[in-house]
Amino acid sequence: MTSPQRSVDAAAIRQWTVDARVPGQPPELSDEACLLIAAGYLAPTARATVVRRISQGLAMPVPSAGFSELRRVQRGIAHAERKLSSTRIPGVVVPIIRSRLAALVRRRDEARRAVVTAKGVLPTGMRAIRRERRENVYLEIEEREQLFSGLAYTPVANLSTSGARWAGTDALDRVAGVVDKVAGRAGRRQVEQWADEVFGTAPTTQDAGRGAGFADGYETLLFVAGHYYDRIRTNPAWCSDHFEMQRVQVNLHAELAEVASDVVALRALRVDLDRARAGGGFDAGFLAHITEREEALRPVWTQLIDRVHALTEICSTVESAAVELRLLDEFDHASTIDARIDHLLARSGDRELSADHSRRLSQQVRSGEEQLKIYRDVLAGNIAQLGYAAPVELPERYEP
Repeated sequence: MTSPQRSVDAAAIRQWTVDARVPGQPPELSDEACLLIAAGYLAPTARATVVRRISQGLAMPVPSAGFSELRRVQRGIAHAERKLSSTRIPGVVVPIIRSRLAALVRRRDEARRAVVTAKGVLPTGMRAIRRERRENVYLEIEEREQLFSGLAYTPVANLSTSGARWAGTDALDRVAGVVDKVAGRAGRRQVEQWADEVFGTAPTTQDAGRGAGFADGYETLLFVAGHYYDRIRTNPAWCSDHFEMQRVQVNLHAELAEVASDVVALRALRVDLDRARAGGGFDAGFLAHITEREEALRPVWTQLIDRVHALTEICSTVESAAVELRLLDEFDHASTIDARIDHLLARSGDRELSADHSRRLSQQVRSGEEQLKIYRDVLAGNIAQLGYAAPVELPERYEP
């Protein structure tokens, strides 16, 4: 998305959400980021439990294929079910699609068992369960079910890159018609290749140069938040003693979960408002009320973008500080070499070169330490922005 030490501004993040696309091909989210984003679908108490477990380094259930693959499986199931309900699917394709749908459902059930049963991860004995409940780190079965439902919507890039898959019913009908005409003289392998094209399981690279695309602006913002959470959390500078105080000042796990919760709630409200407008559009008074409610929601999106932007600023500061730390490590390594040189030169009676080198090295180290102090001050300001929402002008139209 961005190179180290290069931050992005809030306007760029807003544009990413408008386009539902981010530049480059960023890596998929970590398991921790996926779990915290999925925690946005939970009730506050269950969400706090997930945050506590991750903050304390306790194990969380993860399916063997990962959460990104779970999202792909869920998307494939939903699309196959929609197409099977269509009356225009060629008969020769139907058994293939049903077979693939059954295989996808089995894979989803395996992932669900891994998360909900959490065998070997969450305790099963009553004594251990009671202990974790006392410590407020135990996820009940119902909460794990809800968590799994949220994980089925993990933000994953380029789920809709297949032209046939999402080009609309006309394109799908044309592809299906071609399959129907030639299936009689084609082998099963060829029919399965056409089914891949229709149902979106064939790999494609047509969007590779356009960046990573997402389902909508809400999912884009969730991915951006999770991406920068991963970059901060895995940065050696953030984990170093130099930023110990800053790590105490902000709980990145809780911040990501709360951002996810607000994005999920805002998207749900957007859907409900649209449905209410469509259902009661004949009443002018009702439409005016819906419009008033939309007005009240407009600043929320800007505030969410500002919170995610604060994460990008923290990431930029930490990655810049990491460069300084690497330099200090090099200076430390040089100082050990210098000590060996001092010892050798002392035996020969020549100390002038060693003393001059030591003074120069000391100045470099002091300079690096001063720079780290500056980064600590900047990082304190970045962290303060996470809880700060400046007054904003309401846009003409609710976004995204």
